[in-house]
Amino acid sequence: MPMETAAAISCLLMGNVLERFPRLKFCFAHGGGSFPWTLGRIQHGYDVRPDLCATRCQKPPKDFVGRFFTDSLVHDPLALQFLVRVIGEDRVILGTDYPFPLGELEPGRLIQSMDWAPPLKEKLLWENGLEFLGLDSSLFK
Repeated sequence: MPMETAAAISCLLMGNVLERFPRLKFCFAHGGGSFPWTLGRIQHGYDVRPDLCATRCQKPPKDFVGRFFTDSLVHDPLALQFLVRVIGEDRVILGTDYPFPLGELEPGRLIQSMDWAPPLKEKLLWENGLEFLGLDSSLFK
C-alpha cells in the first residue's frame, strides 16, 4: 500500500492534475505511503530527467507539497514527526484505517503520545480534518 499511495501522488503531480484543478482536494492514506520519504528522489528525477518525469507538468513536485492532505496512520513516532515536517502540520489528518485491522487500536493515541504542544495535536486530531471537509469548527463546540 505505501508504494501504491506514493505512485498515486506522483501521478497526480506529474500529470498536472493539481495545477489544472486547483480546488480539487485529496487526502492520501498511510501517511502518504512512501511519498514523503521518496520526495527528494522524485524531485531529483523531475530535475535531471524531465523527459521521463516531467512530461505533463511545469512545476516541480516539491511545489505541490501543502496542496494535498495525508492521514497520520504511520504507527511510529519518528515517522509521524517526519511526515508532519515534510507534508506540513496543516495537511496531516487523523487516520484510523477503519474498518481494516491495521489501524490504531485507540485512534489518535500516537498523536496524543507525541511531545508536541496542544495546538499541534489539535490540528492533527480534528482541526485539519474539518479544514479538509470545509466545515466550521464552531459547529462542533
